[in-house]
Amino acid sequence: MTEKINGLSDTKIESLYDSARSCVLDSDGVLDDSDEQRILELLDAIEDKITEYERLRLRLGRIVDYDRLKKKGFESSSLREFDKEDGEYVERIERYYADNLKKRLYMFGYPANMEDYSYATGYLRHLESKMYLMNNCGDPYQKGNYGMDSKSTEKKIIRLVAENFGISEGNYWGYITSGGTESNFWGIREGFNRLPAGKLYFSAETHYSVEKYVFDGERNDRYPYEIIPTDEHGRISVDALIEAVKRDRERGVEGAILVLTWGTTCHGVVDEVKKVTDSLRALGVDYYCHLDAAHFGGIAKNQENAPYVAHLGELGVDSVAVSMHKFMGTARVNGVLLALSRRDRPVIDYIGQEDSTFLGSRDYLPFSTYQRAREMLLRREPEHFCENVLYFEAKLRDAKIPFERFGSSNTFIIDKPSDEICKKYQLATFIDLHGNHKAHIIIFPFHKKEIMDELVGDVVLQEPFC
Repeated sequence: MTEKINGLSDTKIESLYDSARSCVLDSDGVLDDSDEQRILELLDAIEDKITEYERLRLRLGRIVDYDRLKKKGFESSSLREFDKEDGEYVERIERYYADNLKKRLYMFGYPANMEDYSYATGYLRHLESKMYLMNNCGDPYQKGNYGMDSKSTEKKIIRLVAENFGISEGNYWGYITSGGTESNFWGIREGFNRLPAGKLYFSAETHYSVEKYVFDGERNDRYPYEIIPTDEHGRISVDALIEAVKRDRERGVEGAILVLTWGTTCHGVVDEVKKVTDSLRALGVDYYCHLDAAHFGGIAKNQENAPYVAHLGELGVDSVAVSMHKFMGTARVNGVLLALSRRDRPVIDYIGQEDSTFLGSRDYLPFSTYQRAREMLLRREPEHFCENVLYFEAKLRDAKIPFERFGSSNTFIIDKPSDEICKKYQLATFIDLHGNHKAHIIIFPFHKKEIMDELVGDVVLQEPFC
């Protein structure tokens, strides 16, 4: 079946494609505004047509589904009930879908860069939706019994992240995790595997997953640990940390396991990582340092005025956590655990290989994730990180709204606004170390300037917070 789309036949669409491709890829030119607008309108029309046919496919396909059930013995009364239930559920999810798209524009409280996907990434997501379970179990660098994996792509993603940190091939190991929490769990466990008589140290600004892993509030602590105070900027106090390590060494503790942070959860503060590791080396202390760089670790190294990690190897750390869904903005909540060395593990007969991971099986969208990571790490202009950040900072200053911002972070801390504003913009709220009610606003390239203006205006016009 052939029909025109937006008034164009298949032949004319092919001709438009050929001329536009030649202009962009085979010459020094670029599309003029009218040609670009023409293509964008055609893309919108194609999207509408796809949606129309998907709905038609759903309607016809449901009849086939119910017919197959009827042939297996289901009564017509049951099938009519199924039809009613399925129809109502689809309508509910369509409403949720529309609401989700609206809420995306007003999401300022949590780190997630929800930029529109490229057309290549979008198409790969479509293909992934048609595939069955791509389960990566066990070590990504070994092939086990399960053949429907995507480990070759997993290794490419890990390599991209390693190269962004300045680490060359052969000097790292890693895997895709369910997010920063699993990556942190892996780092802590690995630290105690290497230093079983050691002690864990982290600050009060560290992500809550760290204390969650070592202490559940009911049973004895899984591992010995100490929460180190922070300095006036919210960084782990190096002096307090070193004093604690020296004191514990005199008491027989053999080694320090550290979780340091490159972008704290509430304030976006970067710990003085190299100062810590240099101090421990000078003291001759055996240590394992895991760096939680969930948010900032995904920033491309070409970005101007951004808190990216330029050369991970120079920091003296052993492993690092990066969240793929934060600055890189992948479609699902996933992360990368990257370690600068790897220990052999026993072979698990059931999967036919070693398993150096924490959870074992891994579920993520491999091909669109790799495409998105390439685009974010290798194809962004240098001011990509800071354009909206600087715009929002200027708006706050013009409106005389007091705020805190650490260094080049994209996190702005303000006094907690009204509950209505917090709900509208999905702001995360917290009480700081001085007992003050605060909220943070995290600015990403996907945020629209008119929505940022609206947020600032709402804060200015609100009733004073009590």
